[in-house]
Amino acid sequence: MRKITFFILFICIFAQAETKSPHGDKLKVDCAVCHVTENWHKIQPNFNHNKTKFPLTGQHKSIGCRKCHISLDFSKAKTECNQCHTDVHQGTTGRDCDRCHSTKSWIVTNTKSLHLEAGFPLRGAHETADCNRCHTSASNLRFDNIRTDCYACHKNKYFATAGKPYDHKVLGFDTDCARCHNMVGMNWNSIGKGFDHSFFPLTGGHNITCNDCHKGGNYKKRLSSDCMTCHSSKKAEATASIPAHSGIFAKYSCGECHTTKTWNTVKYKQHDAHFGIYSGNHKGTWTKCNECHTNNTSYKADCLSCHEHSKSKTDQQHRGKDDYVYNSAACISCHPNGSKGFGD
Repeated sequence: MRKITFFILFICIFAQAETKSPHGDKLKVDCAVCHVTENWHKIQPNFNHNKTKFPLTGQHKSIGCRKCHISLDFSKAKTECNQCHTDVHQGTTGRDCDRCHSTKSWIVTNTKSLHLEAGFPLRGAHETADCNRCHTSASNLRFDNIRTDCYACHKNKYFATAGKPYDHKVLGFDTDCARCHNMVGMNWNSIGKGFDHSFFPLTGGHNITCNDCHKGGNYKKRLSSDCMTCHSSKKAEATASIPAHSGIFAKYSCGECHTTKTWNTVKYKQHDAHFGIYSGNHKGTWTKCNECHTNNTSYKADCLSCHEHSKSKTDQQHRGKDDYVYNSAACISCHPNGSKGFGD
């Protein structure tokens, strides 16, 4: 009786083992999706792996299933790159392989964007520099964290200025090279854009090389920001063109009328406080100052050069003003801001 009971129990255990899937309990896929009835070892060639949590792309399409599915329990298959592939970078680039590599190839094609993300864009001379000049790790495959400040790599350039008019140490220049130099240029002479020159903006015609103002590279000498320091020759030229420069304009500084774009780009925004030309009816009706102003030292406006008045009409409009005189001064006395047309 005991033998019969043992035999029945053995048969039940064997039958249960035979019906249990070798792929584990978590696989809820019909067997016929992968297998054929004539041979369990023959796998359907059209299994769509893209419907799983790990779509096959790039080189993963051409490798054998058992390369990844070492065990028939598919839930044990690895999905992280470094779980199958040896990290040749030895942890120096992190565990997110997708940042640099793709399933198509191990070759890195987005070097520029990677450096931009890291806060060190490859511009100017750095764009063509040999990677190993900066990444001096024990192995070419290691990318240990390195300093990104200019001085860390270019300290010798800082001290190479010794004895020169722009001796950086003597002049007290700090080691933040980016204040004067920029990464866009291909050499250290590409300067200006990075320097904090806000006390004298280097815009328009002033966007020139440093030595044009700092003669001989002498940065010890403090320069005046007055326009005439550099442009004294322009005064005679300006006076010959517009005599008012030696008359009524003499009390103004150049910057109150001129811009750094060109000398002929003139904007006197304070004009509207006296008479509206940037607003009102006079806005956009003129291109040159001389259209209203007589070109002499007084530089007074001549309203009647543009506004032709009919004497009979004007008499009606100014009835009772016996002392009215037909000249520009009289016009402005009644139309001080020019915001409305004459006769309104």
